[in-house]
Amino acid sequence: MNRILLLLGLALIGLLVVSSCKKTEPCEAIITVVDSLGRPVAAAKVVLRQDSVVNPQTGVRADVFDEEFTTSNGEAIFKFQWEAVLNVEVTAQTLTAKDYIRLEQSETVRKTVLVK
Repeated sequence: MNRILLLLGLALIGLLVVSSCKKTEPCEAIITVVDSLGRPVAAAKVVLRQDSVVNPQTGVRADVFDEEFTTSNGEAIFKFQWEAVLNVEVTAQTLTAKDYIRLEQSETVRKTVLVK
């Protein structure tokens, strides 16, 4: 009986150690900018931002903002530490677009934005 309890205790401790060691990866957002014909738009400015958020318990203000330019295949890649819902603003010469993206922990989220 004592041996069974010991084995169950060790199994429980092992399970707790394994589950607590899981590391979370950053959130990744890949924004693809295309024109009205579906062609990738290179050198478009892509801004991801979240309106200021104030933690009600600590009073700390968090501003999330990052910008990248698209590559020749129309992609801009972003990495963030935390999940968030971010506004997407794209400018390509005289063309613009607005959208949003929801980041998920340890996931790569893709969004295609059409500029007009």
